[in-house]
Amino acid sequence: MASKPLIDNRREPRLPAECRGLARLAVSIEILDASAAGLRARTTLPLVMGTLLKLSLPGNAERHARVAWVDGNVFGCEFMKPLSAKELRDLVDATANAAPYAICE
Repeated sequence: MASKPLIDNRREPRLPAECRGLARLAVSIEILDASAAGLRARTTLPLVMGTLLKLSLPGNAERHARVAWVDGNVFGCEFMKPLSAKELRDLVDATANAAPYAICE
């Protein structure tokens, strides 16, 4: 049996759906320490272990990472591909004004 569209004041009718989607959010993070394999950071967005992130890092490096642990607003993540020596140096040398951010996937 087909579901009837929900009626409200929207321009287009809505249909019921139950499935997973993907939301991308940009949020600032404060990097506390880093290695070629991952980093520890602080954020105001609550994260869950296993969350996938796309990190834009100082020095124009970008990495996909997985949240490995969470302790309050501090988390650790593992890069899917390690940083090169230059990328790690650029990250460590960055100033507080660099304001890295993560896109949660």
